[in-house]
Amino acid sequence: MGSVRKFLHKSELPEREGHHSRLFVDLAENIHIHHREYRTVFSLDEYFEYVDILLKSTNDVRNYLEQNPSYEEGKYPTTLLIAGGKERQLKYLEHSVNPNHSVYYANDFAIELQDVFVTDEIHIHYRDFRIAMDRERFKVVANGFKESLEELDRFEKNETYIRESHTDRVINACEENTNSDSGTKQMGVESVDTRNIHSNWYSDILLDWHPEQDYVKQIIDRYQHKKSVAPILVSTESDGRHLIVDGHHRYYAACQLGLKHIDSIVLNLTFDETKNLREAEVLLKEFDKGTGYKYLMSDYFKSYTGYRLNRYYAKDFKSNMLRQSIFYRALRKVKRVVFGKRNMFKYFNEAHNNG
Repeated sequence: MGSVRKFLHKSELPEREGHHSRLFVDLAENIHIHHREYRTVFSLDEYFEYVDILLKSTNDVRNYLEQNPSYEEGKYPTTLLIAGGKERQLKYLEHSVNPNHSVYYANDFAIELQDVFVTDEIHIHYRDFRIAMDRERFKVVANGFKESLEELDRFEKNETYIRESHTDRVINACEENTNSDSGTKQMGVESVDTRNIHSNWYSDILLDWHPEQDYVKQIIDRYQHKKSVAPILVSTESDGRHLIVDGHHRYYAACQLGLKHIDSIVLNLTFDETKNLREAEVLLKEFDKGTGYKYLMSDYFKSYTGYRLNRYYAKDFKSNMLRQSIFYRALRKVKRVVFGKRNMFKYFNEAHNNG
């Protein structure tokens, strides 16, 4: 959410053309996401990072809405940092050439008139982003930019505008941010000390258990290359320990690597209370194996369990609304007087002069 100092231009565009009502993903010479008249270009690695973040964020948003049924769009005056938390905003993209340099068209800017057989007549390329439109709509947009530039020139001649610092412009990648206590993990997932996690079946999992090593090596490879690894499910015992409900292979791999923490979904259930849950997980794994892992029902089970059984944001929206509403009502009034309605100063001056 921004804070408008001055409208440089404002007008209403003609309606979109009919073919700008689609959303689809196109694998061409690279990945294109077409959304209405917008197209974003990705390399494969950039695309998969993009959709992974969207998927995790979508789960977070759905979880938040499940726990906060009173949420209404447009009611909260600022950003709710629920999809990955504040640290997601401070984390660089990992699968581009550099964090600020995409693989395709990183610094290109071009406005093109297409050949007559192309769907849209005008293409505006801004880095790896493209807007496509016909000439009629382009003329409206171009005129808006022209008027905005002229208005900005006039504004800068008559007003003082010094860019202030902003924390979002100075980003320390989260790997370097050792002071943060918030994670970019999916909601309901927390980082748990491996020393506080135990197996109900093995007193020392590295010595007493002999799992399939090829599978363990695959998990170790994912950990080492910072790839996504599903969180384990753990119970909560009366003495504060956590017992593994699902995830012995992942925990074994983490211990082999000497990891101090592992992503976990902590259930508010004892190990005994998870008996039916564990039996259901075994059946789902057998189903996955028998169907060649076509349906991955056991993965869905873990995701759904984290979604339903963790209540980290219960009633959060109501408390946020209560805490913020008074402050932001006052802030909006100040903003309208100082920036939005400068003739208020004229009104006050006239009232003062008239006694």
